[in-house]
Amino acid sequence: MSRKTRITLKQEIAALLASGKVGSLGLILNDKDVLLLLKVAVEREGSVSAFAKRHGLARANLSDILNGKRPVSSSLLKALGLCNVYTPNV
Repeated sequence: MSRKTRITLKQEIAALLASGKVGSLGLILNDKDVLLLLKVAVEREGSVSAFAKRHGLARANLSDILNGKRPVSSSLLKALGLCNVYTPNV
């Protein structure tokens, strides 16, 4: 009689991703990369205030994000044309 091997959720996810039936290829950015994009966008706009005004964001929050005092927000990601994506830790 064969013994069934217990498959963990982590293994199931890894197998599903390896099958190529889910997910998609894309550019992966971390918070450091997003901050670089923000700095370039702010420079292009002329100032933090101008960027904040154009995208309906609070200038103080943007300054805090740029100075590492706040995490990147979903509204900032949206302003940069980005979105959150979750990846498995396998």
